[in-house]
Amino acid sequence: MIVEIHVTGRAADVTALGEALALALRVEAEGVEALPEWLRREFTLPSTPEEKSRWLDQWRKESTEGQARMEKERGWDMPGWLYWISGESGLWTVETLVRRDDETLAISLNAADWPIPVAALEWLAEKAGVALDEVGPR
Repeated sequence: MIVEIHVTGRAADVTALGEALALALRVEAEGVEALPEWLRREFTLPSTPEEKSRWLDQWRKESTEGQARMEKERGWDMPGWLYWISGESGLWTVETLVRRDDETLAISLNAADWPIPVAALEWLAEKAGVALDEVGPR
């Protein structure tokens, strides 16, 4: 099913998100150096297996709200974020990026189910300073 998400904000920020997302989709062919510097600075450092295990143990003990807080505080490391953005998860892939006007970008996702987990896109929107609005299945 195709799901459309609208990105809205200042024209420069919408452009930055669109360019970063388009480049992320080409990372496999071009390497992570293709990502904009501002985005590369936002990723957390990769965790060791021991750190991941400790974090997961603590996360499992938390309430749903606590888990969400921990996930937000942890942020994204580059490999984890690229896994979701690239479509490797199998839950969704980016089909198209269409600029509607200076302040709106439409992202069409080919999704396996609804609702879809778009935390990786939400994080990118937060870092770019724009808002996401899930329009829903078409």
